[in-house]
Amino acid sequence: MGEEYRDGEETGRALVAVERARFMPAMSIESAVERYNAVTEFVSRVLRKDVDYGVIPGTEKRTLLKPGAEKLTTFFGLSTRFELLERIEDWTGERHGGEPFFYYLYRCRLFRGDVLIAEGDASCNSREAKYRWREAQRACPACGQATIIKGKEDFGGGWLCWKKKGGCGAKYTDGDQSIESQTVGRVFNPDIADQVNTIQKMSQKRSLVGAVLLAVNASEFFTQDVEDMYLNASAVREAAVDLDEEIRAACRALGKTEEQLAGWLRKKYGADGIGQLTDNDRREVLALLQGMLSKRAA
Repeated sequence: MGEEYRDGEETGRALVAVERARFMPAMSIESAVERYNAVTEFVSRVLRKDVDYGVIPGTEKRTLLKPGAEKLTTFFGLSTRFELLERIEDWTGERHGGEPFFYYLYRCRLFRGDVLIAEGDASCNSREAKYRWREAQRACPACGQATIIKGKEDFGGGWLCWKKKGGCGAKYTDGDQSIESQTVGRVFNPDIADQVNTIQKMSQKRSLVGAVLLAVNASEFFTQDVEDMYLNASAVREAAVDLDEEIRAACRALGKTEEQLAGWLRKKYGADGIGQLTDNDRREVLALLQGMLSKRAA
């Protein structure tokens, strides 16, 4: 009858029937191979880079994004159900040192018909760096735009609201406290309440991706953290720091000072320094400098 017997744990010498099927694979090897091949082909033929998955900067590691997770659920005939497991909403910050705080923990269950296939829990909160902080820049007192740059010494220095960046062209002298007293750099996000819905959705998205990777056995192809491409800031920052050092090294090799570099960056990009460049701008600057070095070597 397909049954084996063992001594019962609570019934003395009584024999307890154990179904053999419980210890056997749920599918044949042929079916497992077919399923694996189906996932592999789906990933290569249907999912698109930068739409369904992303590649983490500085690595070859792929991360599954929400559109890709949704396509995999459709491919396997899975339906999703979300459950809010825990919620913290402190709008005034009374319970968190004066800083408003929001936290959500969701569970995503994936079903095939009435059968539960997989589930994943994930959270998101307002103290994660991308929500908690903002990069404050100097704003023009006249037009309110964050387009203030340092004026060239050749033209009297001071500060300029740069028109090419959408500013009004207003000029301010060195020492003007309406400019220099402004806080710049990383500051607390003053509009964190505007992010509440985004934080909720991110929690749901993370739980969905985790459940999908379990359900379809796609961890071989993708990392479990849906946000690695965007939120793994350490990898991005390290890559940016490496570029910055390469730029400085190229400048030194060309006999240029950092002051000369800063002046050139201000003229070409409207940036006060390397730190204000985008990653694409950094790569462009490095390519230009390396081109100069190559010409000099020739």
